Amino acid sequence: MAQISLYIDDSVAKLLTATAKSQNCSVSKLVAAIISERLSEESAEDERKMAIFRELEGSISDRSFAEPPELPMVAEKSRRYDLL
Repeated sequence: MAQISLYIDDSVAKLLTATAKSQNCSVSKLVAAIISERLSEESAEDERKMAIFRELEGSISDRSFAEPPELPMVAEKSRRYDLL
């Protein structure tokens, strides 16, 4: 099992200790649960965003909304040098 060290303010440590005591668990178990819950929420949010993107895919029927054609290498080289 992995171990981590946390450097937190005394007030946060007291809050963690009190919360762990009220939930009848160790501080380590409480912190692990908080981290796990937060990571699960972020993962669910990322999945929700991807579902929205999948819904939107192909929803624009405007033909002008497309990837432009690739420029010939000569034009690409001159364009890049113009930026310098």
